[in-house]
Amino acid sequence: MLTRSRDGFTLAEVLIALALTLVVAGALWGLLLDTQRVARDQAQRVNLQSNLRTGSLVVLSELRELSAVAGGTGVQNDVLAAGTSAMTYRAMRGIGFTCAGPTAGVIRLGRSTFTGHRDPQAGRDEALILLPDTGATGAADSWLSAPISAVATSSACPGSLGPGISLTLPAGTAVAGLEVGTPVRIAEVMELRLYVSEGRSWLGARSVSTGEAIQPLLGPLTSGSGFRLEYLDAGGAPTADRTRISAIRVALRGSTDGGGGSTPVEEELIAQAGLRNAVQP
Repeated sequence: MLTRSRDGFTLAEVLIALALTLVVAGALWGLLLDTQRVARDQAQRVNLQSNLRTGSLVVLSELRELSAVAGGTGVQNDVLAAGTSAMTYRAMRGIGFTCAGPTAGVIRLGRSTFTGHRDPQAGRDEALILLPDTGATGAADSWLSAPISAVATSSACPGSLGPGISLTLPAGTAVAGLEVGTPVRIAEVMELRLYVSEGRSWLGARSVSTGEAIQPLLGPLTSGSGFRLEYLDAGGAPTADRTRISAIRVALRGSTDGGGGSTPVEEELIAQAGLRNAVQP
């Protein structure tokens, strides 16, 4: 008696194979989703950390240029207003040295001696001119502050000193007798503060000198605590007296958006900048 061979699979075998395939496919799909989520979380965290580091470098580079003299007043201290989430300060934009004596309220800097982020701008910047102690009164060197009403580059310095940058100051500015080689700092009044736009918190910057609107510098940051400032005196203790500030501690806090089922993660970066001419804590 001949036995007929069986071709194909039974229905039960097909169902079992299909069930196993679905189980394996489901496991692979879950593994793929987990891998994508982990990769997305890592990318968000790396982006957040990079954002905070970049922001801290920008802020610290501004703050390290600020000058401070313990107990000083006026132009001796560049911190003009100190808050926990905002500050107004005199930001340095350049420095140069006079190459000629002043004439009719105009001082001229040597182009070759000028260094800075940019050239002086009329209506935006002020000139801080060093007035040395003559020895007659025993007074210390001081800085004279005057707004810049006009900037010209058409006049050269005397002799072979090369091109010059002429700054026109208000009438009556006491620059008569200013010696050649006098240091002149170029400054702009700026504000850094935490602000809210479209429901999210940002660190913004604006020029107070021109009254411009605030522009985002870093963000989004954690609402209410994304940007914090602490002011330290020469002993390292917190101080509310801006004339006693020797260093500024900056804290930046942000979080990932937590989209796609991810858990939001917060990161904080704390850094400290010492002010020029101040005794460091």
